[in-house]
Amino acid sequence: MSLQLDSLVTDLMFRANAAIDQKTLIEGLGGEAALEHKQMLDVDRLDPRAEMELSPSMPFRRRGERRLMIIDDSVITPRTDPGADPMIKSDLRAAKEALIETCQKLPIRLGRLFALGSWGDAVLVARDVKDLRAICLLPWALDPQVDQDGKRRQTPLSQKEFEAKLMAYEKRLEELDENQILARLQGLTFERRGELVIVDALEADGTWDQRKSMAMEMQLGAWDSFSMIPGAPSTAKAPPAPAAGNGAAKPAAAAAPAAKPAPAPAPVPVKEEPKGPPLTVKEIDNTVVLVFPPDRFNLDVAAALGKHDWDNVVRRSDNLSGAVRDKMHRDGASWIAPLEFLSEVFVDGKPLTKQQFEKDAQPLDGVKSLEVHFPRFGEVVLFEVPGKGRFVTSLVKGAERAVALVK
Repeated sequence: MSLQLDSLVTDLMFRANAAIDQKTLIEGLGGEAALEHKQMLDVDRLDPRAEMELSPSMPFRRRGERRLMIIDDSVITPRTDPGADPMIKSDLRAAKEALIETCQKLPIRLGRLFALGSWGDAVLVARDVKDLRAICLLPWALDPQVDQDGKRRQTPLSQKEFEAKLMAYEKRLEELDENQILARLQGLTFERRGELVIVDALEADGTWDQRKSMAMEMQLGAWDSFSMIPGAPSTAKAPPAPAAGNGAAKPAAAAAPAAKPAPAPAPVPVKEEPKGPPLTVKEIDNTVVLVFPPDRFNLDVAAALGKHDWDNVVRRSDNLSGAVRDKMHRDGASWIAPLEFLSEVFVDGKPLTKQQFEKDAQPLDGVKSLEVHFPRFGEVVLFEVPGKGRFVTSLVKGAERAVALVK
C-alpha cells in the first residue's frame, strides 16, 4: 500500500466492543461509491511500531476499541515542502461534514481529520468533551523529554519517570470539568450537534492553517492547568462555556429568581451489576490473589486495582467471604488477568511487539515471561502459557506462582 504525504486522513476510533457488520460500516462511511478511490487502513493489523510512526493512539485508546483510517489523496493538493508551509489551501468543509455524518451513524468514540505526515488535527469530533482533551494530551504523554508536570527536560526521562507519567495520564483528565476545558477555546470553531461535540481549526473558506491546530492542542491539552497532584481538581476558575458555533462565551444570564424549597430527595436506585463470569479467588503466602476471566478485565479495572478501589473490582456475584474482603481492604490483593494483544503493554515507553517479546522474554517455570508496564496500573509480569494464552500479573516477585495458577 503506497501512502502519499498530505493525503487527507479520516481517523475513526470506535467504542469498545462495538458490533458492526460490514454493510452497516460501509453505509456509515458514505457507501461504496464514496470509498471507491480511497484506501482503508485497519490500524490494528499493523505492527504497533507502524502506528507510532503514522499517528500514535495509545494510551488514548482503551482495550477493545478498534481504529480505522480512511486515506484520500484526491482532496488536498500536496505541498512542495510541508515542513515549511503550514497552509492547506484545499476546502475541507465537505470532509468535515462527512466526518460528522459518519460519527452520527456509527458508534465512534472519536473522529478526526488530519494530513498524512503532518502533526495536528484539522477537525475533532467526540461524544465527550474530556475525550477532546485526552487526544490533545498525547504529545505530553508520549514526549520522552517532558515530565509529569509538563516541564521539558534537557535529557530524556528515565524509564521509571516515563511510566509514572503514563500512569498519570488518566488522572490528569479528571482535573478539569467540561466548562473549564471549553472556556479555554479561542480562535477556533466549537459546536454541538446532538450528542456530538465538534472543534475545528479551519478558516471560513475551509482552508487549514496548521498553526491553529497547535493552538487547539495547547488550549484543549491545558498543560498549564496541571494540578500539583495528578487527578486533584484544578483550581482554575471556569468562565461560562463557549456558545455553539463560534467559541465565544455565552452572555451573562439575568438575575436568578428566588430559590424554591428543595424537593425531598428521591430514593437512590440500586445499581445493577453488569453480567459476567465470577472472579476466582486464591491465596498465596497469605496474600489474596484475584484471577480474572477475559470478560472481567480492562483498563478501568486496572486503574481501580492500582488505587486499591476494591468496590469497583469485586461484585456481589463473586461471593467473596467477609473475611476475604476485610483482608483485601486491610492488606491489599494481587491479581492475574488474560492479555489479548501484546501492544496493550509497554516496554521503554513503546507498545510491546511480538519480535521484542520473543527476543527479550526470560524462562519462568517452563514459560516465557517479561517485565512490562500496564497502562493505568504500573509494573507487571507478562507470561505466555502454551495452549492457554498470555497473562499479566501484579505478582512481580514470585510470578512463577501466578504461572502455576493458570497452567
